[in-house]
Amino acid sequence: MPGEMSSLLPKTGGTPGKLKTKLVSNEDVLRSEVPWPTFSTAGIITKDQLEMIYQLDKQSVETQLSLFHARGVEHVEMIKELLAGVNKDEVLQYVLALLDDLMNADVSIAKYFAALMIESKGYTDPYGPLMRLLTRSSVFILEKASALLAKLLTYPLPHGADAHSEQVLKRHLATFTEWVMFLLKSIDPKVASDSQKTQFAVGALQNLVATPAGRAVCLGADGLPVLYGLMSGTGSSTAVQLLYQTIFSLWSLSYSPEAALEMVTSKVSIVPKLVDILKGSQKEKVVRVTLATLRNLLGTGSASTDMVTAGIMPVLHGLQPRKWADEDILEDIELLIGALQTNLATLTSWDVYKKELSSGKLEWSPSHKSEAFWKDNYKAFEASGYEAVKQLVALLDSHEPEVLSIACNDVGEFIKHHPEGRKLMTQFGAKPLAMQALKHPDATVQKYALSCVQRLMVINWEYLSK
Repeated sequence: MPGEMSSLLPKTGGTPGKLKTKLVSNEDVLRSEVPWPTFSTAGIITKDQLEMIYQLDKQSVETQLSLFHARGVEHVEMIKELLAGVNKDEVLQYVLALLDDLMNADVSIAKYFAALMIESKGYTDPYGPLMRLLTRSSVFILEKASALLAKLLTYPLPHGADAHSEQVLKRHLATFTEWVMFLLKSIDPKVASDSQKTQFAVGALQNLVATPAGRAVCLGADGLPVLYGLMSGTGSSTAVQLLYQTIFSLWSLSYSPEAALEMVTSKVSIVPKLVDILKGSQKEKVVRVTLATLRNLLGTGSASTDMVTAGIMPVLHGLQPRKWADEDILEDIELLIGALQTNLATLTSWDVYKKELSSGKLEWSPSHKSEAFWKDNYKAFEASGYEAVKQLVALLDSHEPEVLSIACNDVGEFIKHHPEGRKLMTQFGAKPLAMQALKHPDATVQKYALSCVQRLMVINWEYLSK
């Protein structure tokens, strides 16, 4: 697969990720005059196919669709021959623009591509010529070929299709998805939002994940880390558009239960990243698609906990009074607030915290940073001979940076809220362990250890904030 993928990379030369050709519209391309008879004379297309292309040329999309549906497989055969037999960019652009307009108007014409392949049991491949166009340097050709392939390759074959046809389609889809991912990975994040390569690759990805088949193959190609890397808007209009398209792709993926679970459990922390974007974005379309994605993730794994821990509640309350052009935004805000408030009450209960403490596997669940939790539960630490205090102090000796950071945080919170907190933590041996944590190589551990030590050392800790 890597060798096949490398052969599909655009031969652009120059700086990676930057294709300088100015994009033109389908309308511009379709106004051009193409010398069709020369391709018939050269034996690339038959006389019958020449007549078919003349009938389509310069007609309205409605007329073209009517003609296409009347002889669908034959039209696909003609397109296949032109794309495979002609090398001139201008002609390839014309055929792609024509097909793109037709697919945008009626995606069901993809069924004729499937039909042509099935008729030959997979030995006539209408997708192959389009796949080979992914090696071209023309931005227009790359953009249109990738957009068309994303739609055509995810259009399902009819029930009862032969195994060889299914194998050919599956191979093309896997290779195409790897090609898209390879392109996106090869782009320097600093120039991603200004790269035309990014624009057509992300556009292809959007089309790909709009279908169940595309979502599955994107997930299989380890697409989530790629999408996470693209969510780094800088504020420019191009960066905002890239951010929107990237989150739109995540939103589409969130309709797959498998992809949604992977988004929540993935090491790249998709949910906290989405909350961060919600905190900083002023663009309504970015806010809309981010909220919609988070809404879809509610109830999936630890998503609700992750949202609350990442600080989504004050963000939602801040967004609530704003005037939105899209009514769905307010509906999503209110639904998220309602769902997460119920969740928050459960997450900040003493039983949940005690269970987490007993496991020794502390995570940044809401209770650790909830002022209300510490006010309501500091006395509970006294039960069973201060068992919870002993467990917390023991975790100051953890070898896991996250556990150690949270333990330092919690010792500080206990000292802050319990009248005898400093005395009790000193009594049970917290001070030398917290001092030791100050030397930890992890910067986050150092940060929380410093705060913890300050509260252990200063009798009236309130002076620390003055």
